[in-house]
Order: sequence, then C-alpha cells, then structure tokens
Amino acid sequence: MSALKQFVREIHRRSVWQVLGIYAVGAWIALQVVDVLANNFGLPTWFPPFALGLLVLGLPVVLATAFVQEGAGPRTGDDAGTRTDPLAPSEADAIGSAADRAAPHGLFTWRNALLGGMAAFALWGIVAAGWLLLRPAAGDTGPAATASVPGAGATSADVDESRQSIAVLPFTNRSAGTEEDAGFFASGIHDDILTQLSKIDALKVISRTSVMQYEGTQKTIGQIGHELGVATVLEGSVQRAGDRVRVNVQLIDSGTDEHLWAETYDQELTAANVFAIQSDVARKIADALETTLAPEVEERIEQRPTESLEAYELYLQGRYVMDRATRQDREDAIQLFRRAIEEDPDFALAHSWLATSYTTLLGSAFLDPAEALPSARAAAERALEIDPDLPEAHTALAEVLVSEGRWDDAEREFVRAIELNPGNARAHERYGLLIVDRGRFEAARSELEVAAELDPTSRVIRANLAFVRFLLRDFEGTENEALRMIELEPDFDYGYYILAAAQSFQGRHEEAIVTAARSVELAPDDLYNLAALGLVHARAGNRDRALGIAAQIEKGGGSLKEIALIYGQLGELDRAFEYLERTYQSDPGDLLFLMSDPSADPLRDDPRFDELAERAGLK
Repeated sequence: MSALKQFVREIHRRSVWQVLGIYAVGAWIALQVVDVLANNFGLPTWFPPFALGLLVLGLPVVLATAFVQEGAGPRTGDDAGTRTDPLAPSEADAIGSAADRAAPHGLFTWRNALLGGMAAFALWGIVAAGWLLLRPAAGDTGPAATASVPGAGATSADVDESRQSIAVLPFTNRSAGTEEDAGFFASGIHDDILTQLSKIDALKVISRTSVMQYEGTQKTIGQIGHELGVATVLEGSVQRAGDRVRVNVQLIDSGTDEHLWAETYDQELTAANVFAIQSDVARKIADALETTLAPEVEERIEQRPTESLEAYELYLQGRYVMDRATRQDREDAIQLFRRAIEEDPDFALAHSWLATSYTTLLGSAFLDPAEALPSARAAAERALEIDPDLPEAHTALAEVLVSEGRWDDAEREFVRAIELNPGNARAHERYGLLIVDRGRFEAARSELEVAAELDPTSRVIRANLAFVRFLLRDFEGTENEALRMIELEPDFDYGYYILAAAQSFQGRHEEAIVTAARSVELAPDDLYNLAALGLVHARAGNRDRALGIAAQIEKGGGSLKEIALIYGQLGELDRAFEYLERTYQSDPGDLLFLMSDPSADPLRDDPRFDELAERAGLK
C-alpha cells in the first residue's frame, strides 16, 4: 500500500472525518450566535469576521488533536494502550473496520471535537464578554477631564459603529449667476434632502446647523466623519440651467473612503421632478445603508409639498434669507413665504415656515407678542389643516403654545412632531427645554442628548444639556459638556461658568476659581458670571472675597437669588432668606430651579425653605 493510501486509512481509523463534520456543524451554530450578539448587543463591526477567523484557525488544531489522541485511545486486544508503532497494511485493514464499530471510537470522536471546538470558541467568547463589560455605558459622553485647562478632556463625537449614520454636506452650487441669484436653489435642495432623510427613524442624520460649517472645507471625509460621529457622508452638487436641473450625489464611507453609492439626476426643471429626485435619493441611501423603510415613512418621503415651481422657489428663497438672522432678513422671509402661499394657497410647508418666521422674530425680541403670536398661530394651524402630519407645522405650533404658556398643549405638539420626524434636532431641543421648565430633568436630559447627537456642534444644545446634568448632580457629565462647549467655541463664557460649578462641586475649588474668573473676563457685564465667581469663593471658604462679590452684584442690579445662594454657602442663613424673600417679591420667576439647584443645599433643612417653595408654587 502506498504511503498516501496508508495515511488516508489512518485518517479514517482515527475518526478525523467525523471530527471535521462535527466541528463544521458546531462552527456554523457558533457563527449564528455571533450574528445574534452583534445585532442585539451592540458588538463592534470587527467582531463577526474576528470570530470567523478564530474558527478557521481552530480547525487545524482540532484535527491535529483528533489525529494524535485517537491513535493513543483505547483499543481492543492484548496490546491495548501500549502499541505505538505504525500498523502494517493488513493490520490496518483488519483493525480499521473493527475500530469503526467500537464504542470508544464514537466517544473519542465527540470528545475531541467538543474539546477542540470549546477551546476555539472560548477565545472569542472571552473577547466578546470583555468588550461588553468594558465598553462605555450608554449615554456616556466621554472620559472625564482631569486637567483644569479648558478643553483638556474634550473629544469629538463618538463615531456610530454601524453604517446607519450620515452627514449631508452642503451641496456645491454649479449654477450660473451670483450666489444670491442661484445659491438659494442648491441650498434648498440640500435642506430638503436632509429633511427627507431625517424622517427615517433608523438613520442618525446630522442636522443642518452642524454640517453647514463644512461648506467649502478642505477637511477630508474621514476627518468630517470623526468630528460629527457618523459612518457615512453624502456629497453633492446642483446645477440649474434654463429648464434643466442636474443633481450629482455620492455616498462615502467615512472610515474607508469607499464609495457606497453614486447617482446623477438630469431632469427637466419642474416641481414634480425636483421632489422625485429628493425622494429617490432618500430611498437609495436607505437601501445603501441597509435600512428598511416602514410603509408610513415611505409614504411621507413620497409626498409632494406643491405642484407649483414658482411657489417652491419662493419658499426656498425664504428659507435662504432666514439664515442671515437679522430683523430685515426675517421680515423679507415673511414676505417671500406669503408670496409662495399666494402662488399655492395649499402649500403647507410655506405656511409652517411663515409661522416659524414669526416665532423667531418674537424670540429675538424683534416683534411684540401681541403682533406676532396671532399671525404665527394662524399660519401653523392653516398648515395643519392642509397636512395634519406635517412635522414642521407641529413644531411651529408647539413654539406658539409655549409663548402662550399652554404647556400641556405645547408638549403634545412637540411629541407629535418627533413621532413624525425623529431626526429633527430642533424639536428634541425645544421639547427638552419645555420639560426642564416643568421640572422633569431626567426626561429633559434624554431629549437634549438626542438633540446633541443630531446636532453635535451646537453650543446652545450643549449648554442646556450641561445645565440639566448639573441639576441632576451629574457633575462629571456637566464638566464633560462644558469642555465640549469650550472646544466648539473657546471664548464662550457660559462654558467656563458651568465648568466652574462642576469643578467646585467635585471639590476642586482652586481650579473652579480660575475657571470662573475666566468667564468674568470674557463677559464682564454679565453679573451671573460674577455670581458664579462669588459662589465658588464661598464654597472654597473665602468669606471676604465672596461677600465683596455679593455687594458688587447688588450694586450692579444683578440677581438677588444669586446673592442669597452666596450667603447660604457661607452659612449666613438669615441673610440668605432675606434675599430670597426679596426675590419672591420682585422676580419670582428667578426662583424656578431653586428646588433642584445644588447651590441651594445649605438652605434646605431650614423650615423657611419649604414655606417659601410652597408660596412660590415650586412644589
């Protein structure tokens, strides 16, 4: 018998084929388990191929183990357990068939396969368990800063491990004419594609305010993806020439620069064609990112806001001039939206943005509420008459209701807007602020965290989130948010204000004093910054310095409540309650967060605290 034939017979006699079959079945089952873990427990994308690689590497180990151990296993005959020399061909033929029928044969086959397989599987099991135990907790905003230098602990956004996150960069305008004449169209197409994508609840879509900073940027796709915390980036351009429009788009993996999808649309310029392009882009991106669209989402994406190209262009111009944010621009936007409505009275989006124009003028103190609110309400309600499921209209009406003090009605409208468009950062932010004022801090934190994820470069959202974390006594989280604010805008005085509070309540009083002094340096006319400096001096035991600052605040007409808190930190409770009573008499709204403010802790055990809270309606 040839050496090859003898080797094959040895493989057969030692049950290597059976071990191979058992191992293959076990490996297939193990890979199914890996798939379930990856999909349901947030395992990183590298884990499934890592597990497959280990299984492949484990195969020769298992087969070699089976070959050696099977030869050393129990045998029948007088020389059982002692014979180690190779079998002669005749012996192999005779003993092989008998061994195939022996009971120990099956036992050793299963034992070798199971032990070898368990050893291979154990390695990736340990890796999976370790990753699950050591990964950051949900909602963790990153490592706490350990240095007093602002920005030392700040980090870019955490990148979504899956591909189901996207930033849509500002589209390049390739149309002829001035930016004023032609830029509004490219900007409008960009806005509308963003809006379409944000309706897909399975996608994380970065908001417009965060992506606009990358207009004309020289940064790489990888840098942008890292800074915004997304796995994919969409680039595009718009060219309008006569009665034609061309839109080029390409979807890129931010980690590998791989082009996942690209398309060029060259169509006759009609409202129907423009909306069809936007809908098709949203569907194709969802498909490229392996996202299934629910029927109701697909129906919303397919909707055409207007059949009038003239109305649509006026609407886009209105959106475009609103970005400049002066009073004149907002008033110009109102006129453009009104003209769009004249072209198409059933253009619900134009009605909703008309309402938003009024509320932003009101929020900027450009209009008297008596003038703005009735117009804003009428426009929002008309939009909802036309399209009851228009998220922008629900958001606009909610903001009107907030201004009118109708909290329950406003909350209902915000919730509905978020249901219809879960990717709307502004709706999450505004709703979070509403329920902060209603004392529901945990729920507010959740809403503001979503808003910050969707709009990661908004210092305003970060500021509100830091404040809520402070009220929840999450001082480490407060510090992280403050550092991110300072990273976004190094001269933002509120970032230093809230950072000083977080440092002080973590016992780092000298750092807190330096940080609070920086906030005063950046905005010396803001007496709340001076109050923060007084409070950290009081907590550090610097009585004379704290009292001197309290006198400065009162002389400058600052918050009496803040003076009360300084006295409370110094243990002078009679003076503290004197200033709280004066606050109640002159500005009771300034007491809004007194029940939760950690700075008020020294006052809580005094019976006067509960009595004041009862009178002020704080309970």
